[in-house]
Amino acid sequence: MSVAGRYIRSDLKISTDVDASSSNSLGVDIAGFYKGNNFDLFNNKAFLRAGFNISNIGPKLKYDEGGQEDYIPTNLRFGTGLNFIFDDSNALGINLEFAKLLVPSPVATYDDNNVFIGYRQPDTTFLDAIFKSFNDAPGGFTEEVEEFTWALGLEYLLGDNFAVRTGYFNESEEKGSRRYLTFGSGFTLNNITIDISYLSSLSKVRNPLENTLRFSLTFNLNSSVPLD
Repeated sequence: MSVAGRYIRSDLKISTDVDASSSNSLGVDIAGFYKGNNFDLFNNKAFLRAGFNISNIGPKLKYDEGGQEDYIPTNLRFGTGLNFIFDDSNALGINLEFAKLLVPSPVATYDDNNVFIGYRQPDTTFLDAIFKSFNDAPGGFTEEVEEFTWALGLEYLLGDNFAVRTGYFNESEEKGSRRYLTFGSGFTLNNITIDISYLSSLSKVRNPLENTLRFSLTFNLNSSVPLD
């Protein structure tokens, strides 16, 4: 189990005649992780993993007195994974994750003449919003299910030095329609690990990371100490 905290300061305000100030908030994360013991499966060793994370639990952001308060993106993630150990040098990991925003579902709003003016989230406390977010979609249970995203990932490990990865992310067409494939690999040389990934969108909605390569670099300052 783990708990993390953060201080949030935002200047992402819309310019108006009123000089809105910066907004401040606090965010708390609560997470848990479980790894099981090895067991026999299809003539190979295997083990299960599971975890959850509730991130950004905290008060809403407010830029000016009398203005609208905005929820910070409180998010629930939970998932599981199964690792097949073929031998000392080969392993395959299969991972599945679900996620949901724990903020109120937007509802249609109308003016005094019953003219539609847009969608707005109900005004409530952030703690109340977390619990109500599971049962507040205008379309009932069917729409609540659509608010969940899911992702499936595969990782093949060759020894301790090389990995190949791929994954798929899916979001309902009614809730953003983000759908994409990811490809990646990683390798370790001496005390340096390099990871590379590529994202390819499968949706009509453009993704900011579409068709881009991403790199990460990790330095292990003491490779003689086991990381597990």
